[in-house]
Amino acid sequence: EYYFPTIVDLMPVVESDDGKVDFRNLNLIHNVKKGELLAQRFPAEEGKTGQTVTGKVIYPPKVNTPTLVAGRDTVFDASGVRLMAAKDGHACMSENKPSIISLYTVQHDVNFAVGNIDFVGNVQIKGDVKSGFSVRAGGDIEILGMVEAAQVFAEGNILIKNGIFGAGKCHLYAGGNIVAKYVENATLKALKDVIVNDSISRSQIKAGGKIKVNNYAGDILGGHLEALEEITAGVFGSDLHVPTELELGIEPKFRQEYVELLGKFGEKKKSLLALEGYINEYKNYRENKKDISESYRRTMNERLRSYSGIRNEILAFEEKLQVFEDELAKLEHGTVKATQKVYPGVKVTIVKNTFEVETDLGRTMFIIDKGEVKPVPLRG
Repeated sequence: EYYFPTIVDLMPVVESDDGKVDFRNLNLIHNVKKGELLAQRFPAEEGKTGQTVTGKVIYPPKVNTPTLVAGRDTVFDASGVRLMAAKDGHACMSENKPSIISLYTVQHDVNFAVGNIDFVGNVQIKGDVKSGFSVRAGGDIEILGMVEAAQVFAEGNILIKNGIFGAGKCHLYAGGNIVAKYVENATLKALKDVIVNDSISRSQIKAGGKIKVNNYAGDILGGHLEALEEITAGVFGSDLHVPTELELGIEPKFRQEYVELLGKFGEKKKSLLALEGYINEYKNYRENKKDISESYRRTMNERLRSYSGIRNEILAFEEKLQVFEDELAKLEHGTVKATQKVYPGVKVTIVKNTFEVETDLGRTMFIIDKGEVKPVPLRG
């Protein structure tokens, strides 16, 4: 008995709420986790003897025990009859054997013939991702064509050999890097870097590391770009003075956590100072050999225990604050660089301090100096 579909059925999903047919979800992928049961071999059962209407005995045909052969990345358990997945992936029949595929490959475009993709491993698409479709992967996604107004989500990296033409309806998310030839009218978020070869136009981009346009004359035109470490391109804006916002900053959630942590740290410090006052008073009593009541002694013992606990909490807070402050320090050393030109209409923000470009600038690097964002000539 098999516990995954052994025959590919191209029937679309019927949405139960209104009876409509979803032609984008074809359920072509059967994701399994390591250790999941794929198939089980049951012993053959002999048939029963029968007879004809004339009383002639009919013997059942000989029954052979069914064979079950382990395919790629599958393994039998100790019983020898239960076949399990040896890794995460797509369960399918390959050469008549249950197998696991960790790289799911689409030989052409992601369209109505393929449907949406949701795969636990890596995905390779040898064509385009067409408008209205989605691709999700637990690993990396490689797209040899382009991405239209589609949704692409990867826990790893996203590599797009051509560009992204989002029409305002394209969303990409990567737990690693996003790399593309160009980006136009799309929304991107990468926990690491966003690397583009030619240009970024009218897009909303967030990166946990850097945003870079590698082409020496490549431009960033319009939109809002936010990175933690660096934003670099050949040209910022255009001679039409298109509003273009570039920001080195931290996400509001990060800032809120930092402020809350500072508040808690301050409260604990106040509590510690108050306890130190009581403890010093107690030491003076003992040094002067004054009579100390039993109730006062018990109270002070409790305060001493509290003092020790609060000191440990403060040490933990200091470690957490150091992590936040290290991230903030990156911003102070972060840069926004244009290797060719900067046009009016560009707004540069570093750690919530903003500089608005009002005249044409040549090769420029924006830095934060004494709490202010300043443009300085880029040399070299």
